[in-house]
Amino acid sequence: MLVVCHRNGPLHAGRNLILKLLASAAIAILAGCQYQAVSTVQLEIHQDTINLSGLSPLHADKPLHVSCAPPDSWDQLPLHANLLYTHQQWRSLDRHVGMGVAYMHTPIPISPQTLIWFAKAQYSHSDDGSGRLIAEWTDSLGRCWFEAENKTYHVRGYAMTHGHDAWVVYSGYRVQARPPAAEILLAARGAETVAPLPVSE
Repeated sequence: MLVVCHRNGPLHAGRNLILKLLASAAIAILAGCQYQAVSTVQLEIHQDTINLSGLSPLHADKPLHVSCAPPDSWDQLPLHANLLYTHQQWRSLDRHVGMGVAYMHTPIPISPQTLIWFAKAQYSHSDDGSGRLIAEWTDSLGRCWFEAENKTYHVRGYAMTHGHDAWVVYSGYRVQARPPAAEILLAARGAETVAPLPVSE
């Protein structure tokens, strides 16, 4: 689910991640895991605290079931949607930095911890041993975060769930490109703006 659609995108992570995430849903069902869903109201309040300079106006993205403010003037890659998930990525003009959102609606609620386990494993893996998990944490808003790196990509992202809806939100960059810090921070701020739409929307 994380950046699986665009072969030339900055954060390509392998098409088999979707199958792993579906397997995680099955594990969550069998385990009957308990978790706390994110609060849409708290995330909307959080949106109001974010500096939106350099970002597009906050808007509803109905296919992703979120409101967000991705970096302004970045390339919006084609929306990828199928029966399992919907994925959107925005990429800097030099193609070295990106942010994205992946959304799926699950048969039963699953935990964000289950989603993030597979995401962090995907990005911290590498055949040459260069992959590493840098950090993971859960913030006060109920979002489960991870930061990982291998020789190609550095990625920071989080998973959140609300009822039967689940999202993985991320930003990252190509390590060898050494992009400007301002671009990296812009992608991270864009990812911070993501909040689930109210059910009525």
